Amino acid sequence: MYFIKPISITDPILTASNVTEADAAEWLSGTAFTIGQTCMVTTTANGASVANHRIYTAQGSTTGDDPTVDDGTNWVSAGFTNRFKMFDSVVQSQTTRAGGIEVELTPGGYSNSLSLINVDAASVDVVMDSAADGEVYNQSFSLTTYSGITDWYAYYFTAIERTTRLLITDMPPYSDATVTVTINDAGTAAVGELVLGNFFQIGQSLNGASFGIIDYSVKNTAADGTISITQRAYARRSEVDVLCETSRTATINDTLASIRSTPVVWVADTNNSATIVYGYFREFNTIISDYRSSIVSLQIEGLT
Repeated sequence: MYFIKPISITDPILTASNVTEADAAEWLSGTAFTIGQTCMVTTTANGASVANHRIYTAQGSTTGDDPTVDDGTNWVSAGFTNRFKMFDSVVQSQTTRAGGIEVELTPGGYSNSLSLINVDAASVDVVMDSAADGEVYNQSFSLTTYSGITDWYAYYFTAIERTTRLLITDMPPYSDATVTVTINDAGTAAVGELVLGNFFQIGQSLNGASFGIIDYSVKNTAADGTISITQRAYARRSEVDVLCETSRTATINDTLASIRSTPVVWVADTNNSATIVYGYFREFNTIISDYRSSIVSLQIEGLT
């Protein structure tokens, strides 16, 4: 059982992207906006307190009211720009671009793992360049999955499927590295979350782990008995028991406590993408069996 704690992606870290920010007009302190008009804040040059790459909707006539510090009286956030949706911790909010997405990340510290969540593309290329040593990592990953192909009939007649989650844990830890991620597709590439960070191993996931979803769709029944369903977001969930060394329980407990309410990428089995959940733990318990081994029980809830 692993988790990957994400590096927060800010302007200095996102050093290049081929996804343009043209979602709305840029907010300008001297420009008048009326109710329903939108703007985005991608720079502080126009008077905004912070360049947070969010889109805002005006709640009335407003001039000079900074959306980034407004209490909701004049502006309401409508989410992140298309470029930054892949870093917003909202899994089902995707960055999209026809022909593929390419981003360059310079974290300024060590990172050995990368994960894509809710991705829709043909393949992914990951290249890591060290300022001192040049190219130190270059791998391509196909997102086509054959997990449902169990016989010749399925081979010829089953539609080609794509995996929606990718996990990479073999990147060399260079503190001076630039990581270029290219998400390839002949049509429109999309990705909900790109997570770059370092993995921490808790222990060995035990058999009996469960994985599923929490569906937030709403079912309504009319007076005549007619049922309608309003489809809404869903979140993945899992419950996993992890075998670990008793001598590590203090470190594991302190580490888990330090990421409480923090979205991370949880991985119960690195060989099975179905066990990847991006979210937080609701609860964990440690059972000390003997001086050699203990069990950590985790309840994990994914983000929508």
